[in-house]
Amino acid sequence: MPLNDVFRQRVRPLASSLVAHRVLLYSLISTLAISATITNALRNHSNFYSVAIYLSKSSRSVLILANYGALIALLGGRIVQHIFFGALRPAEVERLYDRLWFFITESLLAFTIFRDDFDIPFALMFGFLLFVKSFHWLASDRIEWMDQRPYPGPSTLFHIRMSSLFTILWLIDIVMLLFAVESTVRNGIGGMILFANEYAILMASALNITAKYTLSLIDFRRARQRGGENAPPWENKSMWIFYIELATDFLKLATYLLFFLLIITFYGLPLNIVRDVYLTARSFITRLRALHRYQAATRNMDQRYPDATDEEMAAMSDRTCIICREEMVLRGPPENGPGGVPSATPGPSDGPNTTPKKLPCGHIFHFYCLRSWLERQQSCPTWFAY
Repeated sequence: MPLNDVFRQRVRPLASSLVAHRVLLYSLISTLAISATITNALRNHSNFYSVAIYLSKSSRSVLILANYGALIALLGGRIVQHIFFGALRPAEVERLYDRLWFFITESLLAFTIFRDDFDIPFALMFGFLLFVKSFHWLASDRIEWMDQRPYPGPSTLFHIRMSSLFTILWLIDIVMLLFAVESTVRNGIGGMILFANEYAILMASALNITAKYTLSLIDFRRARQRGGENAPPWENKSMWIFYIELATDFLKLATYLLFFLLIITFYGLPLNIVRDVYLTARSFITRLRALHRYQAATRNMDQRYPDATDEEMAAMSDRTCIICREEMVLRGPPENGPGGVPSATPGPSDGPNTTPKKLPCGHIFHFYCLRSWLERQQSCPTWFAY
């Protein structure tokens, strides 16, 4: 066997082992580095005060201490993650890394604005903000995953974890926002206004996550009362989600605009949030327009769009609703009321109205499917099917 092949066979398992245990290896190297740094400082200085001065003045020592602080934060984050989330799904890990990288690079622009305020407490505040943001992002992804679970949904342990996490996140957001606002009022506009803005945005995100979690709980409870797995879908759930997103965009936009005006008044144009202001404003305006179009399209919808007749249904070669992919069936005749007189109003139905409706263009769909479609698009679904 060639020498190169023998070398590859021996090195490849070692490389794979190092990759699998990279956190352990990083921890070991960081521990050795800080141990050597502290030992060297103790050897050259006789008391604690002089050791602290030496470590704070040496650039190499500060770098090693900062690296070890980041390691402690990373290990603490992993512990908290396992407490509240367990193992993360690959999609959650990927999205977390992408968000962290984007937020850190975007924050570098903010540091240029507040460079005079940048010191060790400012760096520690930013590290804690990054830590808290990560758990807001993970909570948002996990609630999105919960919403996609079929009945009966996640386990009781999941709900205990999420309820505890929401309580902690809300408490942190409120305390840190009050602290940043109080510091800004006392010392004037400075670096703390950045943290006030970020924690206000996190509160809007926490409100969004909590509202969606509550909505999912209501949906599971409703399904339990209506047959479990066979329960009809919740007709108005998508509209509630729409209103939650609209309210979140409004709160974020108001926060960004206030921060933007304060910074442009005292420091100049804040390039780091121009993109956030633009995207949030565009999202909010788009949702408002969609809401207006939806309300116009669904106003008196049951009366505006006639029920499909027997002749129209018989003329269809395929009675499948292209939105839900289920067969469309005509609604039966109204039940007779007292004295054999047909009831003027249909009885209560356990689930969405599935009456076939005919659009002005001639296409026929379930009433509920058409309404759900109009929440997202204000045009005939047939044009999107081909």
